Amino acid sequence: MKKIILLCSFIYLTSLVLAQAPRPKPERKLVLENDKVKVVEYTSQPGGDVCGEGIHKHPPHLTVLLTAAKVQVLLPDGRKLNQNAPAGTTFWSEAETHSVSNMGKTPVKAYIIEYKNKAK
Repeated sequence: MKKIILLCSFIYLTSLVLAQAPRPKPERKLVLENDKVKVVEYTSQPGGDVCGEGIHKHPPHLTVLLTAAKVQVLLPDGRKLNQNAPAGTTFWSEAETHSVSNMGKTPVKAYIIEYKNKAK
């Protein structure tokens, strides 16, 4: 009986160790929003999501990196892109679906700026 209890305890503890811990969620801070634009500041911890949780969508947007970033982008088709960019890097993206992970050893901070195109 003691062997069964010991074995069950070992299996249980092993499952706790091997269970994947959830990735840290990015901090979101609304910097500015009006009828023309929305600016959100994202701060991501190492190993965490960068600009949303898991696979997520963005409308067309401008990204401005406030810190250097070492990230891995996972696309819906399963492709993984590894990218390194210095602070100040700025780029435009059309609407997209992806997951972005902070692969570096320091937090990543970025602004995502969405233009609100309202028909007249």
